Amino acid sequence: MLRILKQNKKYSIEKIYLLLVSLSTLLPGFGAIDNNPIRWMSLGAVAILFILYNNFISQDKLKINFEKSVIVILSGIYLVFNSLIADNLNESIISLYKLVIIVSVFYTCFIAVRKIDNPLIFICQIFSISIFLESAFTLIDFSSINDSFTGISQNRNISSSSIVFKLIFLIYLIHNSKLFSTKLVLKILEVLALFSIILLQSRLGLISVLTIYLLYFILMKPLRKNIYISLLISSLFFLYFNSNDFQNKIEKTYSFQNLGDDDSTIQRLSFYQTSISLFNKNPLFGNGLGSWKYKSLQNDNTENKKVLVPYYTHNDFLQTLMETGLMGLLIYLIFFLLLIRNILSFRNHKAFAPMIIVFVIVIYNSLINFPIHRTQEYIPFIICCAFIFSKRVFTKKDKKSNLLTIMLILLIPSIFIAKNEYHALKIQGILLKDYSNNTFSLDLKQVEKIGYKLPNLASNAVPISTYLSRYYFNEKKIYESIKLLNYSLSVNKYDLMTKELQLKNYIFTNQNNKAYELVKDLLNKYPNNKNYSQIFQAISRDLEIKD
Repeated sequence: MLRILKQNKKYSIEKIYLLLVSLSTLLPGFGAIDNNPIRWMSLGAVAILFILYNNFISQDKLKINFEKSVIVILSGIYLVFNSLIADNLNESIISLYKLVIIVSVFYTCFIAVRKIDNPLIFICQIFSISIFLESAFTLIDFSSINDSFTGISQNRNISSSSIVFKLIFLIYLIHNSKLFSTKLVLKILEVLALFSIILLQSRLGLISVLTIYLLYFILMKPLRKNIYISLLISSLFFLYFNSNDFQNKIEKTYSFQNLGDDDSTIQRLSFYQTSISLFNKNPLFGNGLGSWKYKSLQNDNTENKKVLVPYYTHNDFLQTLMETGLMGLLIYLIFFLLLIRNILSFRNHKAFAPMIIVFVIVIYNSLINFPIHRTQEYIPFIICCAFIFSKRVFTKKDKKSNLLTIMLILLIPSIFIAKNEYHALKIQGILLKDYSNNTFSLDLKQVEKIGYKLPNLASNAVPISTYLSRYYFNEKKIYESIKLLNYSLSVNKYDLMTKELQLKNYIFTNQNNKAYELVKDLLNKYPNNKNYSQIFQAISRDLEIKD
């Protein structure tokens, strides 16, 4: 690593920055049930430091022309407007801060790439380091045989896709390495990566790997020999894969997985239908940034489902369409059109093949997954985009406006919001466990200190205030419990858990009229629920109401 950084010493800070950006996407959750907020915080922090360095310390400052960034600026204005029309502004803010960090990382990486000689090789090198860390963690995690083998992320598809994306650059680096010893080490790393992808058992990852090798085979004739060798070496692992010991290990590991392949496909198709249905209600401007998480529930009539709430649509284009409408999707597509235009400028360059493959893999992943929402997948793509755009966009002579100053101002509150999200996800581990076990490990003094407004929804779209209301109800503080539940319904009026707890409060306090209206609403949506039916009949008798 030090040898890599020492090359072209003049711009070692820029190299360190790119390395830190890449490694930030691999940070653990530090007690939170989702590791993304820590990663967003880290990315925002290193971006701020790099902007300060570029603006005030570096002797070779690079300013970004305001006018040439008009698409980004107009997109930002539209997304702010789109957030204001959402039912839950706080959730829109959560989505906005992540976009601020993504754009800031893109521009800062662009600056860093512009200052480095042969930046593509360096990007390949830092991605190779990342592959080693991710693959090593995957093997360690698998060997432990716990009930949540997912690799370095909480989702095996994400872990697999992250390694797959960087595999593109590892193969390119092997091809461009001259020393036999270097090639040998990289070849071993390639096989290690393939082994990890197979262990993760992700269909998305396996199909992507085959696509990468096929495209390299078509686009780069000199690589064909290396590809043959890679496939031959990796196939030796299948001798072990077919052994009884390995099969038993696989079955034991994946017996804990909630969703089978068929269930996963059915779930995705259901999400896609819901997205289109919600889009049709607000086709031009959509339902508001970050709205899928709670809006999708209004079309959900399934009470007993394996996945509580679809946090993402599993299709970035459909989710963008549903949340931001045709205008938002157009902005997103313009970005990809500009990207492919810049990739085509590499036609006579040896970097053309890996850039085309990057584009294909990201498009494919975006159609069946949610890479834009996960740092581990999207930030490496952003680094790659910085390289692609660096060939023809902007110059060091631009002195009209420094867009980086605006980004610096926006990054500070973004880190603060990411910090809030981290603490919320940390406490959710306790709240969800207590709810699942019907326990109360927190006293009311602890509950009072828990923030529940930014963010106001838990990772499963249940309002955080709903979980907190349980503790007040348990202590017979019904007024406080109902107050929290009323707030919960204002931020997610479709949440079933909130309505059930509200019903429980009404029955306990003999507010039969309110209980009657609420259980009638629940029974209309879930007519086969026997509990709702019994409660409805009992309250009806008490109120002497006949159907």
